[in-house]
Amino acid sequence: MEDETEQGRASQENTTMAIVVLQDGNKCDLDASPKGKDVVGPPSAGMMFKCIDELYEYYKTFGNQVGFPVFKKSTKNDKQGRLHFVTLSCGRGGKSRCKREKSVNPSLTMKIECNAKLNARVYDDGVVRVTSVFLEHNHELSPTRARYLPRRRSVSTSIKRRREKIDQADVTVAEPIGSAAEYGEHENEPSLEKVCQNYIDNIDKARKLCLGVGDAGAICNYFNRMQEQNSNFYYSMDFNEEGHIRNIFWADERSRVAYKSFNDVVTFDTTYLTNKHDMPYVTFVGVNHHGLPILFGSGLVSGEDAETYVWLLMQWLACMCGNAPKAIITNQDMAMRKAIEIVFPEIRHRWCLWHIMKKISGKLSWHSNYELIKTTLMHVVYDSMSKEEFDFNWGQMIQKYSLQSNAWLSTLYDNHHRWVPVYVKDSFWAGMSATQRSESVHAFFEGYVNSKTTIKQFVERYDKALKIKVEKELQEDLNSFNYCCPCVSHYNIEKQFQQAYTNNKFKEIQEEFKGKMFCYVHSMKEEDDFGVYEVIEDMMVDNGLSNQKVCFTVYFKQAEFDVRCSCRLFEFQGILCRHIVTLLTVKGVYSVPQKFILPRWRKDLRREHTKVKVSYNNWNTTPEMQRYDLISKKSAVFGDFGCTSEENTQIVLDFIEQFRQNFNISDPLDGSGQPIFSVGGSGQPFQ
Repeated sequence: MEDETEQGRASQENTTMAIVVLQDGNKCDLDASPKGKDVVGPPSAGMMFKCIDELYEYYKTFGNQVGFPVFKKSTKNDKQGRLHFVTLSCGRGGKSRCKREKSVNPSLTMKIECNAKLNARVYDDGVVRVTSVFLEHNHELSPTRARYLPRRRSVSTSIKRRREKIDQADVTVAEPIGSAAEYGEHENEPSLEKVCQNYIDNIDKARKLCLGVGDAGAICNYFNRMQEQNSNFYYSMDFNEEGHIRNIFWADERSRVAYKSFNDVVTFDTTYLTNKHDMPYVTFVGVNHHGLPILFGSGLVSGEDAETYVWLLMQWLACMCGNAPKAIITNQDMAMRKAIEIVFPEIRHRWCLWHIMKKISGKLSWHSNYELIKTTLMHVVYDSMSKEEFDFNWGQMIQKYSLQSNAWLSTLYDNHHRWVPVYVKDSFWAGMSATQRSESVHAFFEGYVNSKTTIKQFVERYDKALKIKVEKELQEDLNSFNYCCPCVSHYNIEKQFQQAYTNNKFKEIQEEFKGKMFCYVHSMKEEDDFGVYEVIEDMMVDNGLSNQKVCFTVYFKQAEFDVRCSCRLFEFQGILCRHIVTLLTVKGVYSVPQKFILPRWRKDLRREHTKVKVSYNNWNTTPEMQRYDLISKKSAVFGDFGCTSEENTQIVLDFIEQFRQNFNISDPLDGSGQPIFSVGGSGQPFQ
């Protein structure tokens, strides 16, 4: 037995493999694994361990390095009930327990029948010997995302003690999480922010850190420090005649790079912090590939007049290399509207529907028929299926309740093209029908600031909050990378979207496949390869109080596969509607062209902003981020050399062009010299 153990140990010491071969022939380099822990080699038959726990810790460490979760698959006991055999496997092995035909709302699953595993024998003295190993995986591995993999999460004693000391030091509830990141523990430890937060949820959220430095000087110092860490950090300050700060704008490099991929729709919101600070807090917020809010810039302003908004929008436009968004959503503020017309005269401007509807009680509660008016108004706005229907229903409401003299309603109708769903759905808005997107960012900052927080404290805690925001996006990336939501139908079209879209967006697609059960093709007119079809949907209206059969018209030109629906869901949200799905299944269409699978929602694209090193305390610097940051800094020499003369500029441009052609890299600029900002990060603009 001792000889066998020694042989196993020798085998373990002599193991020098540094790569794992996947089923498709791809390789995963262990050199790219997360640093900070001892690197272990891959398992092999004959390796010996003192106990089963040591084997499990070893295989789990190996899984973290390579990028796959580890589960105990099975165990077998001998006749005396003692553990005799054990199998540890990749967490993506096995089949999903969800039965598609019996589940309307299937849960996400990691299971894709991966066969990677190791088998081991447990001897009477507890020593464990690996008997066989299967290294091949049938899925992509991701070492840089290993810390998000499912595992038992706990708060270590050292972390608890540090949290307690921080609590005693009278630090805000959000800051202990940041302190762990400063020590590098956010990167390596399995205890994520939510687990640590549960441990300190008794801390008073109203505490504040007493600072002796003045706000103005502290902000300047902070911005200078951030720019030293990352030269692409952008900020601008506006001073009054007395030298006092009047307005501030800032955006980090990650926000600037993310804007390249998601610049199609932006919300411009000034509702948060208005009642808590002398300076209203302003956010520029978009929607990422998960349908979640992503920050493009922030500002603190001293007023809410057109001149201030013009200054802020101009700073943001300069920050984004002069590339204006395709569409913007704001509240009804007239000063904001005027500023947008000055700075962005060509873009689509919408009012936030949520802001409008929440004003109903304040504007109409005086009326004796308020409840009836409110119900009717909600029906007119949300249940009108065409522009003509909205106009008719609105006129009926105004006449029935004698509201002709109501100035608020008159203004709303005069600007109905800015907010009514049936009037704005012809354009792409990334599903942003209200500022819940922006409001969720505001809720995110709750707990980091309070009514007594100084501007300096707000800026510093803003960074800590943004760390967690990035963390959550990376977690969603991993969920879409490692989990899949089972299909609710047997149609291959649904499978197409399952394989391409992030989980959040695929769930929206699934809602349309579920809604198909309430639809049927009523009539059709076909001529050559062009057809007009009426699809009837049995819909819930009046806030779910009644049913109504609604007719939608679907136009289908089969030769070019040009299909459109009068509901305009695809144009508005980028999601194929249930009416089109109903028609395609009736026509026997089993797949859709790539033009209906938007790059914007895809999960298999590596977007540039995920490579940017977050500049707050060097947090989350993966090897890829470190390389990207190093190359970005080194490439500054091109700008320094090229800007000295026209001749040197051409030398640099020729060098870059030659490099681009040698490695078949797409041109990042269009013919006008402006950056190409595509909605999906694939280099092709959204049509």
